[in-house]
Amino acid sequence: MYSLSEEPLITRPQIDERLKELAESIKAENFDMFLSTLTGGFMFTADLCRNIASSKLEIEFIRASSYGDRTETSGDVEISGFEGLNIQGKKVLLIDDILDTGNTMSKMKKTLLALGPREIKTCVFLDKKGRREVDFEADFVGFTIENEFVVGYGLDYANMFRSYPEIWTVRETDGK
Repeated sequence: MYSLSEEPLITRPQIDERLKELAESIKAENFDMFLSTLTGGFMFTADLCRNIASSKLEIEFIRASSYGDRTETSGDVEISGFEGLNIQGKKVLLIDDILDTGNTMSKMKKTLLALGPREIKTCVFLDKKGRREVDFEADFVGFTIENEFVVGYGLDYANMFRSYPEIWTVRETDGK
């Protein structure tokens, strides 16, 4: 059994403040397209877009998963949604909810580079540097966190807790 921490790890006001700061940095880059991962990255992407408010920005979504219903990554990255995606000659910001082992983001970026963009930069809401298995750093980071399993603000455990507006840690309990 699992339970949430007593208090959020990252509160909604902290998220809102960081989103404003990130949006200013990202806006200065003049991206043509945001390419976001579903389902974890949808809240973060939506809030970034609201803070940037650009009429010329394209927004597309892809799917990437390596967790399934587990709290540990399987290491096997499944990616879909590249079919029909046109990023040729575009400046793209690849957005994901969390960067931990680096396997997913690294594989997505490598796949996208083969589609001929002018440039690809990366943005993650959360960065768990202590879990890195590959040499990969995001260009834009919301928050750096310790190696804890977290949920909320789009992140889930077995499709639960995704709609919480803040970030919570999940702890294993003895079932009592």
